[in-house]
Amino acid sequence: MRAKPDYFLLFCRLFVGVLFTLSGLIKVNDVRGFAYKLEEYFEVFYKHSGIPFHEIFGPWSVGIAGAIAIFETGLAFFLLIGYARHFTAWSLFLMILFFTFLTAYSAITRAVSDCGCFGEVVKLTPWQSFGKDVILLLLIGYIFHKREEIMPWLPKRVSAPIAWFLLGAIGALTLYFYLYLPVIDFLPYREGTHLKAALEPGPQGVPQITDYVSTQYTDCQIDELQGNTLVVVAIRLEALGDKEVEKLRNLLRGLPPDVKVVGITSSPESIRKRWPQEKGLSICFAPQDQTVMKAILRSSAGALYMENGVIRKKWAWRQLPSGAELMKWRGSS
Repeated sequence: MRAKPDYFLLFCRLFVGVLFTLSGLIKVNDVRGFAYKLEEYFEVFYKHSGIPFHEIFGPWSVGIAGAIAIFETGLAFFLLIGYARHFTAWSLFLMILFFTFLTAYSAITRAVSDCGCFGEVVKLTPWQSFGKDVILLLLIGYIFHKREEIMPWLPKRVSAPIAWFLLGAIGALTLYFYLYLPVIDFLPYREGTHLKAALEPGPQGVPQITDYVSTQYTDCQIDELQGNTLVVVAIRLEALGDKEVEKLRNLLRGLPPDVKVVGITSSPESIRKRWPQEKGLSICFAPQDQTVMKAILRSSAGALYMENGVIRKKWAWRQLPSGAELMKWRGSS
């Protein structure tokens, strides 16, 4: 006699699989942003325990973030197609136990403002994140209990190649978005943003962006929010190597004469003054908070092209065009 289908198990598979897919792909798209959130957790654990998590794991934050993003997305695919059911069920159960502990810890201690589960797309408070994980724990607990009944949609000889192909594709995308920029930018400094307008008080009297400092108020005294401006971004000037410097030189060559150039960095004043001269670059670098810079550009270095305060184009340093190519983005939307 054929067993009656377990529709609740099917619901759990679909709900958990789709949710983990979305959560994982958001992390894959912005792996650097997820790494920044992990670094925040490492700092919190250090402050609360005295164990130097930030020193031990901080240098590996991007690698850890990438591994978690790939693993989470891969498990979601495995669950949806019914591949490796025992491994998938055990992995999901252990992962949600860890996440539930983490969000409970964050909620009780108020250590972080949001869990970073869905990156910049959906902001959840620690208690909202904890509630979400409790629900997921119940659903995944049922999947774990019924793991023997998880049936693949396709024969193993077909599902196995599909599963591993998807996992490999996710790994390649993660690497690509780490080396370049997120394909979808959910940050307040995305292309098309009218930065000048966002810095002005809104209907409630509060600007949309409150933490950015215009370079006109620094010793550079260049108003990047007026006219055509190329803003060179370098989180730490002293960390830039020869390849990055050569890319910057190529960018500055052949720039249209009406394009102003200014840089922003979180490096100390002594380095801001000395570094451009040592590298033969005629750029004035203004100070900017490191957290702000990480939101402006998900890369250690790069550039923005703006027209009258509107961000027209962003590049990671590996993508930097030559100065003459800048004409392509004139008046683009």
